[in-house]
Amino acid sequence: MRNILFAIILLFPLVLTCIMLGRVSRIDSNLKLMKENPVVKDRQREKIIIDKHASKRRIYFYVTNDTKALKYERDYRGFISDWGFFNNQQLENSNTISFYAEPNQKITEKESIPFFSINNEKKNFSYFFDIFQYVKDKNFFLLLIIFLIYAFVGGAGIDRFGGITQYKTIGILFSLDIVYFLLLLFL
Repeated sequence: MRNILFAIILLFPLVLTCIMLGRVSRIDSNLKLMKENPVVKDRQREKIIIDKHASKRRIYFYVTNDTKALKYERDYRGFISDWGFFNNQQLENSNTISFYAEPNQKITEKESIPFFSINNEKKNFSYFFDIFQYVKDKNFFLLLIIFLIYAFVGGAGIDRFGGITQYKTIGILFSLDIVYFLLLLFL
């Protein structure tokens, strides 16, 4: 029983990482590079609205399509790759913008379409990190529950079989897993 628990403690973060990377690659396979002309809507001054406040942290813009305005929006939590790039005034009033989005999405009036990697046509680290942030944001509470269960059950299991003083290697790896989960959740 002890060896099974220790194997689960060691392998679970790897399994969770593979699941997250699978979701990122699934979203990536459906995305297409788009170049659109954003329009001003709802008495806004900028074509691309960037809310950098702690409560919102989002970017959105409108594009007209068949006399209908489509809203592209991304909410961000944690750190944003290339956040300094969003301080650029030139981006907010740009006439043409490139981004990745799923083509042919059907939305209602109150919904918005998620987009990825604004003005970055290359599929580099920040592109995949943006998709990862989206997947993490959609599954945040599930990941939080998994983390709490892992921390309490894993810690109790190690304690039951002799504690960290007897199994130093497992204790160190378990501590590194806890740090990994915290980075995964809040980065």
